[in-house]
Amino acid sequence: MVVGYSIDIEFSWGFQSRIVGLSKTSPSFYYPPPSTFLGALAEAIAKSENLNNKQGLGLMAALSRSLLAIGWRPLNCVVLKYEDINRLIKIGIAKGILTPDPRFLGDSFDSPARGKTVVISLDENSPTIRWTLVFRKNNIPLEKDISIELNEESFWRIHRLGSKESVISVVNVKKFDQITALTGLISIKNSFFVKEGVTPKEEAKGRWNYEVYLNPFDLEAYRPEKNPFNYYMMGEKLLSFKIPILSLALYEPEYLVELRHPFVAYKCGEGVVVGRT
Repeated sequence: MVVGYSIDIEFSWGFQSRIVGLSKTSPSFYYPPPSTFLGALAEAIAKSENLNNKQGLGLMAALSRSLLAIGWRPLNCVVLKYEDINRLIKIGIAKGILTPDPRFLGDSFDSPARGKTVVISLDENSPTIRWTLVFRKNNIPLEKDISIELNEESFWRIHRLGSKESVISVVNVKKFDQITALTGLISIKNSFFVKEGVTPKEEAKGRWNYEVYLNPFDLEAYRPEKNPFNYYMMGEKLLSFKIPILSLALYEPEYLVELRHPFVAYKCGEGVVVGRT
């Protein structure tokens, strides 16, 4: 049975989730990519279920296979991307010297600009972004005779989105068992992917932008020869998303989208999110 979840997440300052393959000085995304969210969820589940390393690596791919839809929207915050200088310790061998080494400071440290995104509240509350996800069912097959039962507690355990400094707090989780599938011309407030069968028709309200992420519906267990860097460099397994950018607390972005088979919009409570059948 199809099941949906709505998760409200507060940010302490923002997050670091950078675009791979653009040298060491890489910009950040406007929002944590959907693969980052699924990775954070997989980490939380793996810890609570005491999964081993191999099972943990496969869990993100298992979630991806069961995922039908994912979208997000800012409730009361604006996102700003920037880059600042960070001092890094270089661990390795440079010019035949094992670094770091106090005798060779120039080869032991680096100071590249690193991309970050700050999330700023537009009211007196903490900056909050709402994610909506729909899965085929609560039971996530992992291995032969092994499956994971997804529930609200799985989402409550998420503690970061991005790097270890990207600390967040989950403040609300809702589960939806009654979900309606919609087709045709639909009004959307959440982010949505764009491809044949999902056609943006009109920017009805507010500001929208594009970002390209790893396809959250086609993620694999990590392998050295199959990693995100290779996918970005080769332009494979990527998906363009239209993302809402909030500028005024009372002026939510809204888009009119035309959906055709095999894509639909799932209505979870008051939220609508674009996904696959």
